[in-house]
Amino acid sequence: MYALITIIGIVVTVFFLAGFWRGLQNAVAEYRSGVAEPSTVPDYRYGGIAALSVVASALIIAGAGISPAMIYAGPLLAIVTAAGCGLAFFIEGKAG
Repeated sequence: MYALITIIGIVVTVFFLAGFWRGLQNAVAEYRSGVAEPSTVPDYRYGGIAALSVVASALIIAGAGISPAMIYAGPLLAIVTAAGCGLAFFIEGKAG
């Protein structure tokens, strides 16, 4: 299981870094364009996903006390979180 988590972690790290690089390029392009930043805030509805994340974290923490196998779920949850952050950079609209 350790090897699987390590491999998944490496893949997600590369994905996150690629997304971060894209986000950095977009930020630099937006800055260089000199266009004023929009003042409107998109109406994203991520409250449900945030609540689900809190419940998943609580279940994993509780599960680690019930079954030693659940100790692997914590790192997997962290990896999924990093993948979600990397994905956000790709979903973001391209500047310019």
